[in-house]
Amino acid sequence: MAVSYQTLRSDLPLDQRTYIVSGAGGGIGGAAVARLLRTGANVVGTDLSGKRLAGTAEATQDLPGKLEVVKADLTTEDGVAQVVETALETFGSVQGVANVAGGMVNINQDVYDVPLADYSLQDFVQMFALNVNSAFLMCRALEPHFFAQQYGKIVNVASLAAFANRLELGNIAYNSAKAAVVALTQTISVQSGRKGVRANCIAPGLVLSARVQQFIQDDYMQRHLDYTTLGDLATPDDLAEGIAFFLEPQSDAVTGETMRVAAGVR
Repeated sequence: MAVSYQTLRSDLPLDQRTYIVSGAGGGIGGAAVARLLRTGANVVGTDLSGKRLAGTAEATQDLPGKLEVVKADLTTEDGVAQVVETALETFGSVQGVANVAGGMVNINQDVYDVPLADYSLQDFVQMFALNVNSAFLMCRALEPHFFAQQYGKIVNVASLAAFANRLELGNIAYNSAKAAVVALTQTISVQSGRKGVRANCIAPGLVLSARVQQFIQDDYMQRHLDYTTLGDLATPDDLAEGIAFFLEPQSDAVTGETMRVAAGVR
C-alpha cells in the first residue's frame, strides 16, 4: 500500500499539539514539560509522586501551554490506561509521548556497578519494570490512537549505560534495561513506520538532577567530566531540547535513532 504525504508529516501547529510526558516530576521529565509548554502545547504530565507533580505544575504555571497532571503507576496497565484516557478526554488527541519515567531503583552511589553475584532476581525484574515495562505499556496503549490518525511520535529515554562501555554509568540490571529500551524503540520504528509512527531514543549520561546532586561525590563527578569532550555535563534542559526535537515536526523524517545528549561522551 502506498504511503501518503499525510502519513509522513503533520502540519499541526505546535500550540495545537498534545503530548504525554512520564516521569514529569523528575529533573528531565519536568524540564521536558516546561520546554513543551513554552510552545503553547498541551501536556499531560504523569508521575508516581503527587508531590513532585505539584512541584512541576507550580514551576510551569506561567507558561502558555496547558498542563494536566495525573498521578499513576506506569508499571501497571491500569495506570497507563488512566493517563491515556485522561489525555484523550481532555484534549481530544495525542501527537506524541515522552517516556521519561525510569532510572535506577533506590538510586544512590552504592547502586553503581554492583557485582553480578550480589544482584537479586527481584531487583533485576524491578529494574526492568520501571524502565522497560512502563515504556512498553505506554507505547502499546497509544498505538491504536496513533494508527487511527496516521501520526504519532514516541521518545523513549535510554542511557549511555545501554551500551555498557564505561564503568559507573549503571549496573548489571540498569544497563540491561536501558539496552532493552533501545531495542524496543527500534522494533517499534520498523513495525509502525508505515502507519505514521516515529520512535526514537534519547541517551543521557550523568545528569545532575536535584535528586542526583543529593548523593553524588566530587571525585565521581570529576571522572565523568574527564570523559566528556566538551568538559561539562548535559543538563535536564539539554535533554528536554533533545526530547522536544524528536516530538516536534522538524524530526518527522527521523525514526529508529538513538541520540546521545551527553556532552560528547561515547
